[in-house]
Amino acid sequence: MFNATSLTLVKALVGATAYAQPAPSAAVEPIPVQAVAHIHRARVDIYCGHNTEAVAGIRAASEQLRTSSAVVPAETFAALEQAAWLTRHDQYLQAEEALETALARMTPASARA
Repeated sequence: MFNATSLTLVKALVGATAYAQPAPSAAVEPIPVQAVAHIHRARVDIYCGHNTEAVAGIRAASEQLRTSSAVVPAETFAALEQAAWLTRHDQYLQAEEALETALARMTPASARA
């Protein structure tokens, strides 16, 4: 009834229908440029010792990301919250590292490569 060729064809068809095509990257909403600008400005404010302004910039970036339709990993918000806390407690190097982490989480791996 079935020969090897027919069985191979059936396996190929089953395998092909199981393949899920990835979603097009154009459909993904980009990260708001203003949020990234707030983070960069907060880095400068941290460097200059302007803690209040830095925390305000971090909060503005976080709010900008929350209100956008972009897909933002939860780790990004955690890193921003950590950066704000560290800035308020005068731990500048760790705050800058947390902002770097937030920026890295916001940038897709394909864009970093």
